[in-house]
Amino acid sequence: MELWNDLVTEKSKELLFQLKETTNFVLIGGWAVWLYSQALKSKDIDIYINFDDFFKMQNFFINKGLSINLNPKLDKYEVKVEDIDIDIYTPHHCNLIIPCKDVFEKRSIKSIEGFKVVIPEALLIMKIEAEEKRHGTIKGFKDRIDILSLLYKANINKALLKNLAKIYNLDLRKLIEIIKQSSKEYAYLSQELEDLRKLKKLKIELIKKYRF
Repeated sequence: MELWNDLVTEKSKELLFQLKETTNFVLIGGWAVWLYSQALKSKDIDIYINFDDFFKMQNFFINKGLSINLNPKLDKYEVKVEDIDIDIYTPHHCNLIIPCKDVFEKRSIKSIEGFKVVIPEALLIMKIEAEEKRHGTIKGFKDRIDILSLLYKANINKALLKNLAKIYNLDLRKLIEIIKQSSKEYAYLSQELEDLRKLKKLKIELIKKYRF
């Protein structure tokens, strides 16, 4: 079951794999969640990148007749490829709760299927903040699916998660609210969770595990 149009997510995935072959970056956002969980594909692409690799990526898009543009208001670079939005964050342009430079300096990175991906604890922090900002939108709904997918599938280090939340001033009680209040979101994790008994059991397990 997909949230976005299958054709768009497949185009996005194809573009993502093309980028991987041409430049070096750290994947964040929905595609990073997918690599950890295999639960739900993403429409848009979000990455952290250093300046040396930024220019390689710039050449990649120039060859496609596209340009990378700085969005000063949101402090990030952007590219649009048809219906796919690509958000590019650098050490000097990043508006997210965990700065790009921190991820590189602290080496908060894992390798999954040939991709460099931000560690799941940092990804979870970023997703919780994103959900709070986009709560009443379709993207907020996708954020909740991504959060629950990480809790359900990824191996989360609770001590590290708690430490990161403290460093970046994020209230982890929001996590429990998402676990409790979500309903339809769980169906995107597994068809088994359409069974209300199994869903209730999972909620109890997650609340017990992630109550800080």
